[in-house]
Parts: sequence; structure tokens; C-alpha cells
Amino acid sequence: MTKKACCEPGDCSTDRLRLGGVVLAAGAGSRLGGRAKGLIEIEGERLIQRSLRVLREAGVDELVVVTGHYRDELREALESAAVLEVTQPRDTHSQADSLRLGVGSLPEDIDAVMVLPVDMPAITRQDLVALIGAYKHADEGIEFVGPMVGTRPGNPVLFSRRIASQIVQGGGDFGSGAWRHQRPDWLLEWQTDNPHYVADIDTPDDLESWTE
Repeated sequence: MTKKACCEPGDCSTDRLRLGGVVLAAGAGSRLGGRAKGLIEIEGERLIQRSLRVLREAGVDELVVVTGHYRDELREALESAAVLEVTQPRDTHSQADSLRLGVGSLPEDIDAVMVLPVDMPAITRQDLVALIGAYKHADEGIEFVGPMVGTRPGNPVLFSRRIASQIVQGGGDFGSGAWRHQRPDWLLEWQTDNPHYVADIDTPDDLESWTE
């Protein structure tokens, strides 16, 4: 087993990270005609429940779900999930707002944070374990790892407690997407050919491809 693939529980040669996970589920789903992405069912499982399941299976310790639009419907789906739900207080909000709210709701003793948009139906436990491995075995000084499939930035992403603190304080352009193109020296665009990291449900065509 190579170092970069050795992050299965009990196999990793480095210390275990205490991980926080944030599921972003506050959007209006406007490009889908206005619907809660987290309630979409793929193979009999709602996306919100799938997201939480794979994060837990990958060993994420603390989980937060950020809701906003459709908060009542999602809250019902989360009743038995044993997860912290935090809600955007305003109807108008950005992804950066949701990121800040979710990250700020995690315990302070975590080592790193994984952020997963709710609309990624292909992501598996193995995909998350691979991302954790890329983060743990990256060069010294790397504090943020995001998958890059060809030239397409993907999700989820994983970053340090220091970056998490910057996000909570409102520093930088985190959450906008554009900041990744600035290539700070602490960022690793982790090259992979795994299409799961860029498969999301954003449009009716995307949804049809998963439900037909």
C-alpha cells in the first residue's frame, strides 16, 4: 500500500486527524426550477442522508448541515440524523455565508474541515478517504486540498484549522470559487481522473441523467 493510499482506519502511518464536516444545503435550487437538492432521491436515498452517511463512513467526527431555503423540509429529513443543523437567518445569502456559518459551528478542537455540497450523488466513502490521504501526505505547508479533474476544480475540499479560522473571521474570498485560481502557496490542486469529484446535480438535465 502506498503512502498516498494508506488512510484507511488502522493503516495510516500518520496520526489520525480529528475531522469536522460541513454539508452545504442552504441553496434555493433555482436552476432546478426551485427545489431542495438535499431531498432528491438517488437509488432510494435522499442526497442529504447520503452526504452524511459517506462522511461518517470516511471517519469524519463532527458534522454540521447548513440549511436555508427549504429549512423545514430538510429539518424533517434530519430528525433522526444526530447532526447539528444551523440555518441561514436571511433568505438572501451566498455560499460564502453558508460556509462561514457551517465552519463556525464546528468545535474548536478539530484538526481539519471537509466541506461537501449536498448535490454530489457520486461521491463515495472511498473518494473521501482518498482526499484525506492526499491532505495528510501533502508537502509541508499545504493547508488546503481540493480535487482537480483535468482543468475542473471539484469537491469536497479539505482544509486546516487555520484556514477555518480565517473563513469564520470573514477573511479572503473563500466560498466564491474564484479564489482557488489565485494559487496561494498553501493550496494543493490535487490532480485526479475520478469524475465523482465534479459530478453534481445543478440543472434538470443533470437530474435526468441520475434518475432516468
